[in-house]
Amino acid sequence: MTISADNPLAERSPLPYQLPDFAALTPEHYREAMVAAMERQRAALADVAADAEPATVENVLHRYEASSELLDRAMLAFHAVWLSYSSPELDALNEEFSPKFAQHSDAILLDRALFDRFTELATRAEAREVELDPQDAWLLAETIRSFTRAGVALDEADQEKLRALNTRLAELGTKFQQANRDGRVAGAVVVTDRAELDGLTDEEIDTLATEDGSWRIELVNTTQQPLMAKLRRRDLRRRLFEASVNRGLAGEHDVRGIIVEIARLRAEKAALLGYDSYAALSIESGCAKTTDAVNALMEPLGRAAKAQAARDAEDFAARFAELEPGAEFAPWDWEYVAEIVRGERYGISDEELAPHLDVHKVLDAVYAAAHDLYGITFTPRPDLVGHTPDADVYEVHNEDGSPIGLFLMDFWARPTKQGGAWMTPVVNQTTVFKQLPVVTNNCNYTQATTTISWDGVRTMFHEFGHALHGLFADSKYPSRSGTSTPRDFVEFPSQVNEHWFEQPGRVVPAELLAKLTEAASFNQGFSTLEVMAATLLDQAWHQTPLEALPASAEEVEDFEARALARWGVDSDLVPPRYRSAYFNHIWGSGYAAGYYGYTWSQVMDADAVAWFDEVGGGTRANGDHFRRTLLAPGGSVDPLETYRSFRGRDPEVGPLLDRLGLEI
Repeated sequence: MTISADNPLAERSPLPYQLPDFAALTPEHYREAMVAAMERQRAALADVAADAEPATVENVLHRYEASSELLDRAMLAFHAVWLSYSSPELDALNEEFSPKFAQHSDAILLDRALFDRFTELATRAEAREVELDPQDAWLLAETIRSFTRAGVALDEADQEKLRALNTRLAELGTKFQQANRDGRVAGAVVVTDRAELDGLTDEEIDTLATEDGSWRIELVNTTQQPLMAKLRRRDLRRRLFEASVNRGLAGEHDVRGIIVEIARLRAEKAALLGYDSYAALSIESGCAKTTDAVNALMEPLGRAAKAQAARDAEDFAARFAELEPGAEFAPWDWEYVAEIVRGERYGISDEELAPHLDVHKVLDAVYAAAHDLYGITFTPRPDLVGHTPDADVYEVHNEDGSPIGLFLMDFWARPTKQGGAWMTPVVNQTTVFKQLPVVTNNCNYTQATTTISWDGVRTMFHEFGHALHGLFADSKYPSRSGTSTPRDFVEFPSQVNEHWFEQPGRVVPAELLAKLTEAASFNQGFSTLEVMAATLLDQAWHQTPLEALPASAEEVEDFEARALARWGVDSDLVPPRYRSAYFNHIWGSGYAAGYYGYTWSQVMDADAVAWFDEVGGGTRANGDHFRRTLLAPGGSVDPLETYRSFRGRDPEVGPLLDRLGLEI
């Protein structure tokens, strides 16, 4: 299929930095481009496989990377829009093409003749007939590993089984994403009496108002809901909590059958490929390498966090007994009581914080931190249209005026947007094909108020850390550029960027920051335990052999309860940050067996922040070192070598334990 000349995706965009012409794009443009792109790539790679010339960097690696140019252009633009500003037409398109992309990927990665070209190049390089630079060598090694893990060595019959598994898994992942999004929206708690909202400010209440005179509290992705820390009415806190934890377990948006099938098919796939579990298959490609390494860190952390949370629970239950004599302290009370105790111990109040947490002021602080560290500037480009009508577009420059790329910021929540916050590339940087990066950040702040939470501040700095990873990319190849790193590494640079909102005067005055710093370890038992419970729940689903996995939807909740108990992270008061039925990271977003990556990355994050503290803090010299040695390489070389280049040694866990106030 050829692509129409008038399709905005047919050629590189003439807009600055090859920004897609989002205003002109229609669902049919995406459809046509994606079909044509897959056909074009298959034809290009068939030529690579059939080439009789000796394998070289140019006729194998360069042509392999170039083959996906149109597909990358179409897919990156489509996903940026679909995640943030979807429609029934885009949902249908995503559902239609997810299995097609899985089939397309299999057609490439199971092609023995194409694989042989890569192994020929490796053999010639080993014989010193071809010279590879470090980025060539890493791309070649990673590509060979990808083909091998994908099953290129399987016989034809097993490859057919694998293709069927991958197609079905792609279909199910899309179904889960859409059901999870719709279930979150449908699970909103409706309040008909304003008095029930006692504890919220007038502005907060106004943001919840609907046209019919009621108030609607939308759910966020996580188990804990932000307003539970403020609502004084215990019955409403309970309603909100139960709406959250019961998502996906019944009715129109019941996803239990989907996740059971996904887990079982993944286990079957891993066995077909010769792995003990899907977790073993997934983790092998990361920094951790083995499930044993993951378990050796995560399980002790979980148990230590549970012990700390139990000690905190005693304190909070005693305070709760003063507030609600005769009532039993429950999970929907935890955050409410914790905020009261935090204020009493450290003198911190929402009223004191609020004036400093205007969303636009926080973004200014994000930019100021980046300028101080890296000397970069951000210029609004109102003449350019982003991936959503609400997105703001900024042009980013180095201190000497040289261009870096474009940054697209979409602050606001909407029913057609996935929950949470994320970064996506729209154009990947590459020196071989002469592209500068275009990246997006996406949050879910309430548009009716410009005040965000302290956690929302952390989120903005975190996601901007991902954006910097993409913007500062300096890679030869687009597939290895920016955030194209293992899941247990990619969160590390963004977590380091969170550190910069904690500088005096950056977001809040020094006196208030001192209080917040003093309170930093407060309630860490809860925060760490909920994350570790989710982490180990993910591992339970993906380390468990096929025969021990649930076989029906009705077994999901029992499996979850037994798994949490087995790992020692079960708690009546602290549920997992995500329960199985709304754990989008592992069922719909590419983090299967990889949620541990947030904590694994935290080890590097805390160790890196310790380095900054040791060598003088957030100076330009230190920022430039971090940018050059760690952010710029992206996934173009071994991430552990990248870390060693930055730090001079491997990461150590001690700084993270100090930060969390835990001992293992």
